[in-house]
Amino acid sequence: MMLPSRVAIAVSLHHIFAPGERVVVAVSGGPDSLALLSVLREILPAVSLHLTVAHFDHGWRPDSQDDRDFVASMAATWGYEFQTARAANGTPHTESAARTARYAFLRRIAGETNSTAIALGHTQDDQVETLLLHLLRGSGSRGLGAMRRRGRDLARPLLDISRREIEAYLARLHLAPRRDPSNEDPRFTRNRLRQQLLPAIDAFDPAARELLARTADILGEEDRFLDEAIAHVPDALVRDRAAFAELPPALQRRLVRRLVPDAGFLEVEALRRGEPPASPAAEGHAPGRLAVTTCACDPASFKARDQVGHLDGDLVQLPLLVSTRQPGARMRPLGLKSAKRLQDILVDAHVPRHLRDSLPVVSDREEIVWIPGVTVAESKRVTSATRRQLHLEIEAR
Repeated sequence: MMLPSRVAIAVSLHHIFAPGERVVVAVSGGPDSLALLSVLREILPAVSLHLTVAHFDHGWRPDSQDDRDFVASMAATWGYEFQTARAANGTPHTESAARTARYAFLRRIAGETNSTAIALGHTQDDQVETLLLHLLRGSGSRGLGAMRRRGRDLARPLLDISRREIEAYLARLHLAPRRDPSNEDPRFTRNRLRQQLLPAIDAFDPAARELLARTADILGEEDRFLDEAIAHVPDALVRDRAAFAELPPALQRRLVRRLVPDAGFLEVEALRRGEPPASPAAEGHAPGRLAVTTCACDPASFKARDQVGHLDGDLVQLPLLVSTRQPGARMRPLGLKSAKRLQDILVDAHVPRHLRDSLPVVSDREEIVWIPGVTVAESKRVTSATRRQLHLEIEAR
């Protein structure tokens, strides 16, 4: 069966699009997104959709504007509205920052065009890579369910199509996509997995990718079942410890995640056991209350001496405690290879002597991780590998 026909069947079978839906098609100019636009164009007689082509220029390469011009030309040739934007100056060159900026742009265009779906060119190979990355990070069923064919406004009509089939389809139509060299850069985790791990899996079993994609489908269905099982459980149940304890652990975790969507495993387990993820020190003389949330703040704007702190949520060992400095306390401040006495850190930061004993000191189970207005711990700082940022503020009592 021809590839467009398979996609049309998947769209109908999995309700990926509603008839007549307005769709923003994310097109980078690479093989997958170019194939996505071409396939949607081919199936329009069978699937009634209104398409807008959107291209986001990350500005990572000197020739990135050529990608934009290529996509604009294809959109014009095929008669579609074209929208584009370029990443703001100072946006970090990290996968996380790029994804955040790209999705913000796509959702803005969706709003401006009254579109209710954003079509993405993720393939079966992307699904397998996502499953393996989440597995290696210790994800639960939600992460191992990987990507959905339709999840709220995000639609992935090529999720059953392999990258090899995409290349064959483009060759048959004589469509020459743009090739992004960064897709081969081993600094990026997904690229290393693609280059090192997947060839070994293919050698072990040539059918492995298809089987792993099927596993992601099964886990995705089980993930949806858990969502439905907890849908009618009120949020307030978490405050009734006896009733909450009666729930199976899987539903307890699901309810906690509903209340704290970006919580990591340690944070979920602390909340599930009734341990607050952040609490005042036992001494009772903490200089304020610690407020902890997850955030998507721009790491390029972080400064060690900010009055708000940012830490890697997967490295922090909960719970967090607020106290004041203790005699002989030490900390490894941002940028240093070894720990220093707190006294010396405060002197170096020019903290007035009369304020040093009342300054909040935030610790996790292992070490001091943040002193507001002074520094954060080098070992818990946000990096390009950070998947979940914690935003810390001290609220006055």
